Amino acid sequence: MDSRGTIIEEGGLAIRGDAIVEVGPAAALAARYAGATRIDRPQGLIMPGLVNVHTHAAMACFRGLADDLPLMQWLQDHIFPAEARLTGDMVYHSTRLSLCEMIRSGTTSFCDMYLFAGDVARAAAEAGMRAWIG
Repeated sequence: MDSRGTIIEEGGLAIRGDAIVEVGPAAALAARYAGATRIDRPQGLIMPGLVNVHTHAAMACFRGLADDLPLMQWLQDHIFPAEARLTGDMVYHSTRLSLCEMIRSGTTSFCDMYLFAGDVARAAAEAGMRAWIG
């Protein structure tokens, strides 16, 4: 899609470093950037990264933990006691798992509210993701 919102069939983009420098028809870009590395994805879609605006990324370590219970029972009887035993290292590694899953599904930015914010920030920085952490 160009700056006017027009969908470009058989389109492409040119990248220099970590910046998109041009968007347009693939054939025109191939001619203009003849010496550049080319990656063909004829059935692909080029789109901006997704943004997950509400995460508790480290809670990946609690998947399947009594997840068939009503919310308050789940929280009070299982999650809160489990969180009381978490360490920063556990949060860091569990966050890394969540970030791998986010990246694989096209998420490039996230907003996280959880314990050990510094460990979440370290995992995000190492993954190269944009994050709002608090």
